[in-house]
Amino acid sequence: MHEQSIVGEAIAGRSAQVRKQLLRMAFSMNISTFDMIELLAEAQENNYASQWGFSSLLDYGAEELGLKKRKTQYLTRIGKVTKAVGLTRSQYEPSGVSKLREICDSLDPESTYWNPDTHANEDMAEHIVRLILDSDKMTVEQIKEEVLRLQGRLGADRPVHRTTTYPRSVWENVIKPARELARHLLGSSGRDADGNAKEYSDGACDEVICAAFLADLNNAEDPGDVAASQETPQAPPILPMESI
Repeated sequence: MHEQSIVGEAIAGRSAQVRKQLLRMAFSMNISTFDMIELLAEAQENNYASQWGFSSLLDYGAEELGLKKRKTQYLTRIGKVTKAVGLTRSQYEPSGVSKLREICDSLDPESTYWNPDTHANEDMAEHIVRLILDSDKMTVEQIKEEVLRLQGRLGADRPVHRTTTYPRSVWENVIKPARELARHLLGSSGRDADGNAKEYSDGACDEVICAAFLADLNNAEDPGDVAASQETPQAPPILPMESI
């Protein structure tokens, strides 16, 4: 019983130390992002956020550190994935955050890659290690391309990025509510590899909205109008000239 008490005190002490260090880093200009990566990964692994009174690490990052949830998510993910594949900080830090984000945020070390050339499954962890250790030979765009290949998202499944602007009133009163309704109708998207609730992307919502618009018969052209537009136009009749 006494030993359990000592262990509990040690864990609580480490938890408080990590929180203090993270808070200091959040408001300091002279910090290494990789220090924060290590501490966030440790906090998630040991569920420190619940000890600090937060429902999740993402909420903790947003409310106490002032970090966007997306940033807390990918920094934590880098720490978790690099540890899972057995890489030390000295091995992955030279890659830089941008390249590590593309690799670790998109690839699951516990999954496999089906190689169409060898007709065999390959451990994704090995590909993650390869990409990180060889990242100095590749640009961010080349790494993105390799990640898409490993995900099987080339060809017709390749992501297409489009930027659209709206008047503020249209965004607030039309686009945003429509996407929120689409997310509600789609229901649960499950949880990611880190246990965080996943939300359907804007792209998935837009697909549902546009598909519903196309499926609505009220928006279809009248078959009679379509048939009339496809008819070959008749030339006006040529009248014979009167002979004088």
